[in-house]
Parts: sequence; structure tokens; C-alpha cells
Amino acid sequence: MGAALDSLAAALRAWTPVHVRVSSGEIAWAFVDEPFIQPFFEQTAQRAMQHPFNLAFSRRTPLAALDALAADSPGVAPTGFIFHMSRCGSTLIAQMLAQLSRVIVLSEPQPLDALLRLRRGGADDAAVVGWLRGMTSALAQPRNGEQRLFIKFHAWHVLELPLIRRAFPGVPWVFVFREPRAVLRSHERMPGADVTAGMVDAPDLAIGAGAADAVPPEEHAARMLAAFCEAALAEKDSDACAFAEYGDLPQSVFAKLLPFFGVAASGEERERMRDVARRDAKGPGISVPRGGGCAWPGIERVAARCLDGPYAALVAASARWR
Repeated sequence: MGAALDSLAAALRAWTPVHVRVSSGEIAWAFVDEPFIQPFFEQTAQRAMQHPFNLAFSRRTPLAALDALAADSPGVAPTGFIFHMSRCGSTLIAQMLAQLSRVIVLSEPQPLDALLRLRRGGADDAAVVGWLRGMTSALAQPRNGEQRLFIKFHAWHVLELPLIRRAFPGVPWVFVFREPRAVLRSHERMPGADVTAGMVDAPDLAIGAGAADAVPPEEHAARMLAAFCEAALAEKDSDACAFAEYGDLPQSVFAKLLPFFGVAASGEERERMRDVARRDAKGPGISVPRGGGCAWPGIERVAARCLDGPYAALVAASARWR
């Protein structure tokens, strides 16, 4: 079996894991011939999977192939992680970092999400730590001399921050946040999966099993957002963490985040970053929308009860870092 995995690892050097089936742990691999410069990993992965070559020759492997590949061809080590409250500018930060030279930026990659869901489904923590390391190495294979790696996680992944830190000790991470009513209004207009009932385990919200669907959507969203904020605040005394508020973007990327991650940007790179900051990070080429929208009926009540406290604590934590 070991020899077979070693042979498979050698054959996978030019391939990228694009999807993991949560039910079985099976990895789908594709030949990806473009950098991950789209706002989200899934956009690049889907484009690759639609290529005739991948439709005909895409590969499937067990998770065990990750260790062999990492030993045979280690990927770029993580430079920094981005966690976030959701709808608070994290995609903008990822897109700005993607303008750096020799960098890989993975924005909410499904394979890492699947591994964390396997952990929530009862997988052994030590096994998940190994899978996270192996998957990150596989995703960060240097194709064109890349030397740095940034990963923007899904909002709910901050709930697994202790496990992620165990997998990658010492990697600096930032938590991005925003005034909670603005975040709730954004989700009211277009609900995100991270705050939708049934998408993440209800125990994190102190909602009884089977009761999540009975909770008003704004209540569920507020409790979930509060859980994200509290999970980040639980690690606030770590030297490896920083906090960034939406209102300080994009200036704080230059003034604080680049130095925090130990990255120096050239004048040309900074200009590319400024250009990205002038556009909607989730839809390049579209002007950034401003203003209004209808709120859920109970938005003020749930924001005051669930979110104002964590938000004030995050403001205080970010002030210490400014």
C-alpha cells in the first residue's frame, strides 16, 4: 500500500485537489492551469473542472494520498490566515493580497471546509490535523515560483480555530469584523450559508437539537455571528493574532496587515492593490455598492442582545493593535 501511495503521489504533482466529498472523504483532483485569482476558490475550481481534459481524466483518491504527496512534494508554507465575521471586507483583503507577486491566495477552499465538516461529523482530531496539513500542502504546490500562501477561511471556520492553530502553530492570523447591524442587513438582503439554519451545527448557537428551523432568521444569524466573534476573542491574547475593522479598510491592509504578516510590497504591487480596492471584491469590474436595504424585523433587538457586547470587545482588541 505504501509503494502504491508513493507512486500515486508522484503522479499527482501537477494536480490540484478541487473537491472533497464529505460522505466518503474522497478527493477529486483536477489539472488547474490558472492561478487562484478569482474572488473565491470555487470559481477557479469550477472553471477547471469544465475543461475537456478534466472532464475526461479527473482523478479520485483517498485522503491517505495527502501524506504521501506532502512528503514527495511539500507545498508553500502558510504566511497568514484570514478569519472573519462575514460580510466585513475579508474578500477585499484576500483580493488585495492576491496582487502580490509570487503568492498563492486561497479564498474559502472547499477541500478545507470539507475536512472541518468531517471533524464536526466525528472524525478524530489528530487525523483532521494531519489532513489539514496535507491538504494545504497539496493546494499550495508552487507552479510559478510562489513563495507565500494566504488562506481566507469561511466565516464559520473560526469556530475551529484551536484545531487550525494546532495544525499550523505560529502562523499569524487576522479576524476581520464590522458593525453588526450592517452585517445583519447584508445577510437580510442575501442570506449567506454561514448564518443559515442547518448549515453549521446548532450547538455553537446554544439552540437545542432540531430547534434551529423554529428560530427567526435574524435571531439565528445574530447568534451565529456572535459565536464567530466570541471564538476569535477567545484567542485574543495570542501573539499570532490581529483584529481588523471594516471601516479601516483598505488603508489598514497597507499600514497594519502587510507588516503583521511580514510582507513587503513594491510600489507596483501597492498600486495593483489600490486598484482592486476601488472595485467590488466579489465582482471585479463592478463599482462598490453603497447604502440601504430593508432589515429583518427584529434586527435591532437581536443585535443589541447578542452582538453589541462582542463587537465592543473586538473594537477594544483592534485598538490595542492599531
